[in-house]
Amino acid sequence: MKPQGIPPNTTINQTKMSFRGKNAVVTGGAGGIGLQVSKQLLSAGAAVAIIDLQDNLEEFVKLRAAHPTQSVMIIKMDVANKKGVEATFEEIAKTFGNIDIVVNVAGIFNDKDVQRTLLVNLGGIINSTLSALPYMGKDNGGKGGIVVNMSSVVGLDPMFIIPVYGATKAGIINFTRCLANEKYYQRSGIKFVTVCPGATMTDMFTNFTEKIIFPETSDETYRILDRLNKQSAADVSRCILNVLEKDKNGAVYVIEGKRVYPLEMKPQWTGKEQAL
Repeated sequence: MKPQGIPPNTTINQTKMSFRGKNAVVTGGAGGIGLQVSKQLLSAGAAVAIIDLQDNLEEFVKLRAAHPTQSVMIIKMDVANKKGVEATFEEIAKTFGNIDIVVNVAGIFNDKDVQRTLLVNLGGIINSTLSALPYMGKDNGGKGGIVVNMSSVVGLDPMFIIPVYGATKAGIINFTRCLANEKYYQRSGIKFVTVCPGATMTDMFTNFTEKIIFPETSDETYRILDRLNKQSAADVSRCILNVLEKDKNGAVYVIEGKRVYPLEMKPQWTGKEQAL
C-alpha cells in the first residue's frame, strides 16, 4: 500500500460532483467529524439526514437556522440496531424521494467493551451501507450514488494499544472494497470509497486510557498520544468532501495533515482464481 501525496484541492476526475440538489445521509452526524461533514454538505447545497444515537439540540438548531431553505432531517437511532437502521433509511427515502450520498462516520472507542465496539464500528457501517442500497441502486429504481465509509489509519497499520478498535477499522476497509467490485457498480451505479483519517481531535481521546484493554500500557499510551500530530474534525470533513468530488469507485484514502492521500492497494493473495 503506497501512499501518493496530493494537495487537498487536487482532483482525480475531470468533473467534480455537484452537491447542489443532492440528498445525503450522514451517520454519527451529531458531533465530531460527522457534524462537520453535515455542515459542509449543507453549505454546498445538499439536503442532509443525520442519523445518530446522541442528541445535540443546540447544533441542530444552528444547522436549520443557517440553511432554512434546505431539508435537514434528524433521526435518533443506534446504528447497531439493524431493523431500526433499515426503517430509518425507509423514512429518509420517503421524505427525500431518493438518496444520492451516504457518509458513514458513526463509531466509538472502547476496547474494553468488545461487543459494543464491534456492533457499532463494523456492524453499524454494514447496517447503514446495506440499508441504503435498495434506495440508491439503479437496479432498484434509484439513481446510483456514492457511499463513503470512514475507517482509520489504524485499520491499515496496527497500533498495539487499540487492537479491537483497529480490527473494526480494518474490517471496514475490506467490506467497502468488496462492494466496490466493478460488477456491482455496473448493476447498481453505486460507488464505494473508504477514508482513513489519522489522529483527529474528537471525543475519542476523552478518558482514553480508561478504555484500553491493557492498563499496563497506560504510560506508553500517553507517550504515543502526545507524539501524534492531530488534525481537526473540520479539516477531515473538508477532505471527505474532496473525496466525494473525486467520485472514484474502490478508492482508499488516508487523510492526514489536511491532505488526502490515495493508497495503491496491491493484491497480496496471488493464488486466487480470476473473478467470475
